[in-house]
Amino acid sequence: MNLLPKSSKEFGSADYWEKFFQQRGKTAFEWYGTYLELCEVLHKYIKPKEKVLVIGCGNSELSEQLYDVGYQDIVNIDISEVVIKQMKERNGSRRPHMSFLKMDMTQLEFPDATFQVVLDKGTLDAVLTDEEEVTLRQVDRMLAEVGRVLQVPFLSVGGDIGVRTVQHQDHSALSGDYVIEDVQGEDRWYFRRLIFLSNRNVVQSEARLLKDTSHRAQKKRKKDRKKQRPADTSEDFPPAPGQSIDKSYLCCEHHKAMVAGLALLRNPELLLETPLTLLVVGLGGGSLPLFVHDHFPKSRIDAVEIDPTMLEVATQWFGFSQSDRMKVHIADGLDYITSLAGEAPPHYDVIMFDVDSKDPTLGMSCPPPAFVDQVFLQKVKSILCHDGVFILNLVCRDVRLKDSVLAGLKAAFPLLYVRRIEGEVNEILFCQLHPEQKLATPELLEMAQVLERTLRKPGQGWDDTYVLSDMLKTVKIV
Repeated sequence: MNLLPKSSKEFGSADYWEKFFQQRGKTAFEWYGTYLELCEVLHKYIKPKEKVLVIGCGNSELSEQLYDVGYQDIVNIDISEVVIKQMKERNGSRRPHMSFLKMDMTQLEFPDATFQVVLDKGTLDAVLTDEEEVTLRQVDRMLAEVGRVLQVPFLSVGGDIGVRTVQHQDHSALSGDYVIEDVQGEDRWYFRRLIFLSNRNVVQSEARLLKDTSHRAQKKRKKDRKKQRPADTSEDFPPAPGQSIDKSYLCCEHHKAMVAGLALLRNPELLLETPLTLLVVGLGGGSLPLFVHDHFPKSRIDAVEIDPTMLEVATQWFGFSQSDRMKVHIADGLDYITSLAGEAPPHYDVIMFDVDSKDPTLGMSCPPPAFVDQVFLQKVKSILCHDGVFILNLVCRDVRLKDSVLAGLKAAFPLLYVRRIEGEVNEILFCQLHPEQKLATPELLEMAQVLERTLRKPGQGWDDTYVLSDMLKTVKIV
């Protein structure tokens, strides 16, 4: 049975998919991997209680498996009437709270701000088969509708879009999957998630289209907002994403907690005048090292990133740039630290790990196990200053494995604080070399308050929702 289209154009045709699912029957068809292969990124970016829209659901088992592990507020749409009927029959009694609707993704029938997450596994690739004007308009309509139904403030003064690459072990034909994040907000910033699991060869077009859509939306919001403001009120709206970014903002709670960990350094009131040296392994969008760079004017930062694409993305979309105080090294973090741990290693005041594992079967998605191996931890230890702090983002769902990781860290770093991120799997570990540096909670909170007062200098941008001491209230010593 040949289900392949005569040309890639047919992927964007409703008639093709009606025939496809009629011929294929009830056998599930998975684009770009199964739930097991994708669960790492899905669990990281979607919380169980959030309302999720899956566009172009087909007869994939992904929604069903998400439902079965606790994600029960899922709405699935597809343009094929045949497949929607099949999925309703397959799930009606077993998954009563999940819905399947026949709907065109370019004309969504939902009110504004209905969903926290929109998930697409392959649909954008089916539509974006070329860059002809008619195709781009179709994709633009899709993205505009997706943006409309996502829960973000209608009025916004900024935007930031990034692409996160997730490599697959068993899919050599695929270059990667992508999570495209749109961070926007007014009085505070929000984390808007458009999760596209798609082929690498269209990601630049996706990003460009998202940028164009965001820029047009900003212009509309600016016009609408001016109508609501008094005539004598002035304001500046930043241009398109990547050209003007609010560097005082950290969108991720675990990044906020990691920065708060700097309060563990001695004399926080003097840190702005201290020539701090930091090693950050895992660049991502660059917001973490960029925040430290801009708020600690004497700091010097080495950032290590294994994927050169991420540096391009951080530079293009997140306003990241290198300077004489901040350098990015394209290298494997394991190799980079091993090369430093020689006879006369450099010593960092702060070492931060925010590195994802690419193997979702391990039970620990951050960091890869090799980063907490005892031999490697000794190398980390050798490049940390006597009074320094090693800060690690840990994402581990396997209780036994987590206990083992904590025991290994405790063996290398006798003083270990743990801070759980509420509502997430992330735990931030603050590791120090000497137990006598231990701070009781009141002392730690006082240090955080001193550091925050130091950072809230006149003329220095600061996110008023970010309270350093709040980040450390629930810290526990292992």
